[in-house]
Parts: sequence; C-alpha cells; structure tokens
Amino acid sequence: MTYKDDLKKLRQEAGFNENDPDISASKTRLSDSADAKKPSEKEEPSEKEEKNMSFWQKISLPFVRSSILSAFFFVFITILYIVISHTIVASVRDISRSTLLIFLLKDSIYVILLAGLMYHLLSSQFANNYQLKQEMKKQSEASTQWRAIQSSMMETIPDMLVYTLDKDLKYTSFNNRHKYSMLRMWHQEINVGMGILDMIEDEEVRKNTEAILKQALNGEYVSHVEKYGDNDMTATYWQTYYAPILNENREILGVSCFTTNITSLKQSQNKNLFLSYHDPLTKLYNRVYCEDVFAQAEREDITPYSLIVVDIHGMHQINENYGRQTGDNLLIKVGEIMTKAIKDNGFVARWGSDEFIVLLPHTDTPTAEALANICKLEFTGVTVNGIPLRVHTGFATRNSSEQSLQDVLSTAEVHLSRNISEH
Repeated sequence: MTYKDDLKKLRQEAGFNENDPDISASKTRLSDSADAKKPSEKEEPSEKEEKNMSFWQKISLPFVRSSILSAFFFVFITILYIVISHTIVASVRDISRSTLLIFLLKDSIYVILLAGLMYHLLSSQFANNYQLKQEMKKQSEASTQWRAIQSSMMETIPDMLVYTLDKDLKYTSFNNRHKYSMLRMWHQEINVGMGILDMIEDEEVRKNTEAILKQALNGEYVSHVEKYGDNDMTATYWQTYYAPILNENREILGVSCFTTNITSLKQSQNKNLFLSYHDPLTKLYNRVYCEDVFAQAEREDITPYSLIVVDIHGMHQINENYGRQTGDNLLIKVGEIMTKAIKDNGFVARWGSDEFIVLLPHTDTPTAEALANICKLEFTGVTVNGIPLRVHTGFATRNSSEQSLQDVLSTAEVHLSRNISEH
C-alpha cells in the first residue's frame, strides 16, 4: 500500500470527508503557491537603470506616464475653463480681441508653469508609490519562494516529522509526515491554527508533551528518544528535538520540533553492545561483561556473592579428533544446560575457550554447592554427536567486603582443579 493510499484509508477510518473544502485546502502544498516568473513577464527596471534611460524610455514607466497624463488633464481643463470664462467676460464688458488674447496667453503660461510644478510633485509621489509597490512585490515573491523552499525541505527530508508552533502552542506549519502521524495516532486531521495539545487524547502523553514544549518556550533546547515496541530487535526508535524560535532581538516566537527515525542507528548500537558483552558462539555473556559486573558488585558491596566455574573435560582432544564444528556444538550444549539448571538464580557466561562461569549475587555457600550439583546432574548422560559430555565444577563464595571477586574466582578454580585431580 502506498503512502497516499494509507493516508486515504486513515482519513476514511477517522470519518473525514475527502470532499470537505477545508481538507482539500489543507492538501494544497505551499510550493504550489510559489509560481516562478514566466518568461513572457517583463522585468521592471531598477532605480539605477531608470537614471540611464532617455526621455522617451522614461515615458513608458507607469509613474511617469501617470504624472504626464495628470498634468495634461489639468492643463486641458484649466485652459478650457479660462477660455470660456474670458470669452464670457469679454462679451459682457466689451473687451477688445487683442486684450482678450493677452489675458488668455498670460493665464495659459501661468497654468503651464503650474502644471510643470504639479508634474514634478506628482511624479515624485507616483515614483515613491511605484517603488514601494515594487519592493512589496519583490518581498512577496521572496517570501513565496522561501515558503516553497521551506516546504520542499520539510517534505523531502526522509523519515523526518517537522512542525512549528506559536507561543500558544498552535500550529504555524508542519509537513505531511507529521500530519500523517497525528492522523494515525489520534485520528485527527490537523490544520494551521489548531492547538497541538487539543489533538492528543491520552492525558499522560498530553502532559508530557506540554511540559517539554514549555521548556522550549522558556529558551531550552530539549531532546529525547522514544521506543515503540518491547523487542529490542524489532522496536522502532524516534529522536525528537525541540528548540525555541527566536527573532533578531532574541525574543521567543514559538517552538520548532524535528522528529527523526533513528531505528537503524539504535539497532546498530544494540548490536555492537550485544557483541561487546556476549560470546558470538553461545550467545552467553562474555569475560568483559563479567569483569564489569565484578567491579559493580564490589562498588555496591554485594555479599554473599558466589561463583561456580565449569570446565569441559578433553575439549582439546575433541576438537582435534572430531573437528571444530563438533566442539562448537558441545560448547553451545553446555551453555544451554547450565542456563536451564541455574534458572533465575544468576546468569551464565563463557569465561574462556572451554570454561564457563556462573555469577550468583546474594547467594551463600550451601546454595552455590546445591546449584553446582544440579549442573553436574543435568550433564549426566548427555552426548553431542555421539560424544559423552564430561564436565568438572568448582565454587566459592564472597562473604566479606574485604574479598575481591577475583580472589573468589581463584578459590573456585582451585576447587575445580581439586575435583579434576580426584577424577
């Protein structure tokens, strides 16, 4: 199922009408509004270019053309008024034609001079308005282009959920992945202006989200990792970054949030951690892990603390006579039997090539001896590829904080050697 089909299915399950104009509007990408300039559109000249233009080129400019038309209209109407009024006066007062022409010429010159002044004032005003309009147009185009770039960045980052909120924790922007996740989790179709806390139905999740967002609104940068699923190998991990949005005066305007899928990274980390603390063959803990546990137990002064050591008899001869694969199968079998015998009393680790160790915190000597005997009984009659399994055990207990677990281990190995010599 594709992303769009899955999203459509979720909308239908949530009871949304695909024909709803609000939802249709929300589908419109910001990048759709960022129309590039068409090649046929004429580029407006800059202020520097205007100074190098000829008079006839300047006439083509909108504010120059508007100023000339306004001045011409003023001259035409005023001179028409002067001619009509002087003609009427001359007919009433019996003024000679030559005198009338002088008055008309005088008043016409005055009107033309006044029109020139009017043109200068109008052209300055129109030029200012024109430049202001051009700047607003450029800023609008730049803003539209930036929104398109921002939208493209938000949508093209793989496995990234992005959204921004204002100081009232209401959406100002988000990408489709976040919109999809909110629809999937809370069956809510989000839009700009909606409050994010109103979308979250779970009370605990809402309180935690509100607390983190308020931290960001207080100027803190917050990051946390969430795990979805109980199995470490199949669970998904998402890391979220919250940051305050600041203006040029360092005033907080809102919150930005970026959530990215770090499952592959966490799985690699878990795998590396597993390999560093586990034996790759038996999948039991290894010597490195045991030494770390020893140090922790001594720091916490855990007593009593018992150790059981197990040695496989004739491992070298088995590898030489029957092959490494048989020897590996035998080691795996020993680990399985010991783990079953110890149960929840402690844990088993592979200490060396043919040696195993059982760590038993808060276990006294009698209990350790009983568990060692259980292990020996479990090994009785067991064969691997037709080879009987023979093991030897030894144990010791730390009863005082003055003893180190390495000393206890040495004592257990001495006990093991004594048991081997007896057989």
